[in-house]
Amino acid sequence: MAKSDLPSPEPLRSRNKLRIRQEIAAAAMGLAVERGLSNFTADDIAASAQVGRATFFRYFDSKESAVVVGFYESRLKELVETLGRAPPKLGPVDALIWSFLQLGTDFEKQSKLMRLLATMLLTSPSLRAKALDYQASYEQAIAAAIAGRYENLAADDLRPRWLAASTLAVSTTCVYHWSASEAPLSLPDLVIAALEQLKAGFDTGRVKSKARATRRR
Repeated sequence: MAKSDLPSPEPLRSRNKLRIRQEIAAAAMGLAVERGLSNFTADDIAASAQVGRATFFRYFDSKESAVVVGFYESRLKELVETLGRAPPKLGPVDALIWSFLQLGTDFEKQSKLMRLLATMLLTSPSLRAKALDYQASYEQAIAAAIAGRYENLAADDLRPRWLAASTLAVSTTCVYHWSASEAPLSLPDLVIAALEQLKAGFDTGRVKSKARATRRR
């Protein structure tokens, strides 16, 4: 094999670092769901991910930050993959609504973690800052996933980015409202209603959401 055909060690090293980071974050999220945030430690996460304590702290400064990263990365992957399965005939906003409807079908499995995450973000400025960093990645990934649904999209057309940013904004507002409310609200229904209102525009009257009816069919 010629020297030029050998794999570059730096990309391999970077992939290994990414893999380890993802495994730690996934372990943190799994423990948060299984035990609750107060019933495990950074050492437990390291053991679950089969890494040393020092390795854990090389990637994360706390168990809370590992949980936030694990949640955001898994949800982003799910959303982008679901958007890719949306019917081709749907426009960008309808594709997002369709995708959130699909993700909402197993919400009960995620509700405990979602409420936990919302509480963590509301009470920790540093974790909110970390979540905002991840929202930038969300925005880019969502924009890329919906860009093909616009006709004749020019390179300088920012509509996919605007829609992605707006989707994240209304979703975040829904999560915080749902988490703080004492009423038995449905977070998936709130998000769908927000997206439908986004599609209709905010100068119109309040849109009556079809989320519940769609899920019952």
